[in-house]
Amino acid sequence: MNRKIKNLQSILLFSILIGFFIGYTTANIIFNKEEGIHITIIYGSEKASWMTLVYNNFMKYWNENYEEKLVLEMLPYGSIDSIISILNGEIYPTIWSPASSLWIPILNSKWKQLTKSEDPIVLENESIRIIYSPIVLATWEQFNNIYNIRGIRDLHDLCKNQTLDIKIAHTDPTLSNSGFMSMVMLISVAANKSTDELTINDLSNEIIQQWVKELQSRAVLYGKSTGFLARYMANGGPNSLTVAFLYENCILDISSNTEKGKIIAIYPEEGSVFSDHPFCLLNADWITPKQRWAANILLNYLNLTESKISAMKYGFRLFDTSIQLDPQIFNYEKNGLSINFSSPELKPPKDGETLIKIPDFWLLCKNNA
Repeated sequence: MNRKIKNLQSILLFSILIGFFIGYTTANIIFNKEEGIHITIIYGSEKASWMTLVYNNFMKYWNENYEEKLVLEMLPYGSIDSIISILNGEIYPTIWSPASSLWIPILNSKWKQLTKSEDPIVLENESIRIIYSPIVLATWEQFNNIYNIRGIRDLHDLCKNQTLDIKIAHTDPTLSNSGFMSMVMLISVAANKSTDELTINDLSNEIIQQWVKELQSRAVLYGKSTGFLARYMANGGPNSLTVAFLYENCILDISSNTEKGKIIAIYPEEGSVFSDHPFCLLNADWITPKQRWAANILLNYLNLTESKISAMKYGFRLFDTSIQLDPQIFNYEKNGLSINFSSPELKPPKDGETLIKIPDFWLLCKNNA
């Protein structure tokens, strides 16, 4: 019996050693990184096409100007998913670029709670904004010729009109950046307050809740993807969806003069939250001085005129107003977009804890029919 036990122990020990060796070798194959400076960028997937172009152009620029080897990883993440992964220690980005600055107070708030640090992980002077796309009301040109929607209040009034068959949609705020931003805009208009002044008390205000419920009562779809929502609208035609909260650049992909009609952008007169894609060099101890140096070179490259102009063909606007927008892209007749719009930018709420509660507010007000 003792011999059998010893044999079994030997077999188990051998198996463990073999497993450890295989695991160690596999881990080295998967995780052993190349030599050089490593930079990881986690970015909102909405700008994936532009980021692919940036990667190719920047690596050529780096190789022509610097001797040190650079390994650049650029990984698309949903903004919500990226926050969770950073806080859980699943990813360690050098540069974090969510779809909107709305997410910065949330990450900073949760980071301070988790690490007990007095310093935020995103410092104000370590974040730059280069491109943006405002949230707009996408609707059919023939519909708007009749009802002349100028903003969210007009849309709310149409939703209250029981004689009108109107179907609206935005993405799920618990899953999607555009849906989250849309809810911030709705609450702001309902509260008659600037977005950066919203508080927890506004979310518990029954009058504000009722106002939002009246608009949400006409919602027929809450999806995860803004791109899917845009295609659903274009493919289904006016009978499937009347108005959708979309990024302006999505309309570039779906606006067309077909038998179903033409989709246009309405720029809310109350203002719009911008999907401003900030590039944040994180204040984190996993970033070395060499990585910070190389990351700053990349950020400076993104800020070059050539890089900014390349973003326009994907429907992004530029914060640099010295660069003229392409009138062939921002063209109402061709693409349903206005080259100039008067909607002011609505700033993110200052309180991260208020922002965190917005998905709960939506769950209370959403259409469950």
